[in-house]
Amino acid sequence: MTTKLSLNLWDSKKPDFRRKIIQNVIIDRGSKYTVVWGFVKDKKEVEAFIKEILKDKYFRKATHNTYAFRIEQENWSILESKNDDWETWAGNCVLRELQRENALNIVLVVTRYFGWVKLQADRFKNVINASKIFLKEM
Repeated sequence: MTTKLSLNLWDSKKPDFRRKIIQNVIIDRGSKYTVVWGFVKDKKEVEAFIKEILKDKYFRKATHNTYAFRIEQENWSILESKNDDWETWAGNCVLRELQRENALNIVLVVTRYFGWVKLQADRFKNVINASKIFLKEM
């Protein structure tokens, strides 16, 4: 069963603020993983992006919305951070994949709906693979 997302993928107010969703990119023992990403220029845009996706019931009701971002600064340094959303170490998995691909000016959210089977370490493999699937399609 696929839930229709109401999130607007293209923000008409900011034409360069692209977003994409790949829903149920991985399904493992009932847990479902979705990835959503957006281009960002600064930390305020990251916060606005996360706030906007959480307006959608699909993301609000998810078990975890783990994310990471990397932004190139004016002095060419890189601002990067992650948020585990109570899925300890999952944010590091997302950030590590962004670093491996040298992805810049992007925020990547991996959303998990818990399927009532504990996946143990496989949950990290799923977060990593969901991130890799996104990065291949980018």
